[in-house]
Amino acid sequence: MIMVVKNPYEKFAEVFDIFVPANFHENYYRFITRVLKKLRFKPKNVLDLACGTGKLAKFFLDAGYDIEGLDLSESMLNIARSKGLKVYQGNMINFELGKKYDLIICAFDSLNYILKQSDLQKCFKSVNNHLSQGGLFIFDVNSDFRINEVLPTYKNDYHKIGDTVLIWLNSHQRNTWVGELIIFERTENGKYQRFYEKHIERAYKIAAIEKLLKRAKFEILEIFSDFEFKKVKKDSKRWFFVCKKLRESCPSEGTRFIY
Repeated sequence: MIMVVKNPYEKFAEVFDIFVPANFHENYYRFITRVLKKLRFKPKNVLDLACGTGKLAKFFLDAGYDIEGLDLSESMLNIARSKGLKVYQGNMINFELGKKYDLIICAFDSLNYILKQSDLQKCFKSVNNHLSQGGLFIFDVNSDFRINEVLPTYKNDYHKIGDTVLIWLNSHQRNTWVGELIIFERTENGKYQRFYEKHIERAYKIAAIEKLLKRAKFEILEIFSDFEFKKVKKDSKRWFFVCKKLRESCPSEGTRFIY
C-alpha cells in the first residue's frame, strides 16, 4: 500500500537534514551575513520564510540573532522546534503574523514551489507587509537555465539512509521540474512501508521576478549568482536577490550596495 503524502516535505522531513549536503546551510548563512556586512545592515529580528527543519535559522540563532521561522509542513516545524526555534505554521503566499521584521530570508529555491505568478506576487506583498521600513528581503531561486537545461539531465536517483530508502524520479516539462519521491521505511515487523511525495518547481524569467518585486514596493539592490558576488550570467544556476522595502510615498534612494 502506498501512502500518498499531501504536501511535499512531510515524510521527507524525517531525513532532510541528513540528505542535504553537510555544509550547505552553513555556507548559505555565511553568504547572507557577508551581504549584511557589505550593506552595513544589522537586523534586530529576522524571519526565515519556508524555514523547513530550521537548519539555516539555527546558525542565525546560535550567532545571537532574534530569528523566527514559518513553514507549511508541520513535520518540518516539529524538527525546527526541537532546535529551540520559535516557528509558525503557514503558507508563504499569504501569511499574516501581525508583526514586523528587519530582515526576511527565503532560501533553497523555496519560491520555485510557487507555481502561479499571481501567487508569487501575493507572496512578495505578504513579505513587504511584514518588513520594517527600509527592511531587507533576501532570497534565492533556481534559474530558468537550471530548471530547463540542467535538471532535465539528472537521472533517477537512489539513496539509503539507515533503514530508509529514497528514490527520486525526475521528469521535466518546459519551465517545470517534477521530482517524485518514493520513500521505503522499514517497520518494526521488518517489512517496508511505502510513501509518495511530489515536488514541483517552476522557472521564472529574471525580468518577471523584477517586475513583481517592483509592484510589491521593493527596490532591488543587487542580484547575484551561485553564492558569489558576481553578476548573473546566462548559465547561472541560482539567482540571489537582495531587496529593500521602499519607504511609503518616498522615491528610491538608489542602491546602497558596497563592493
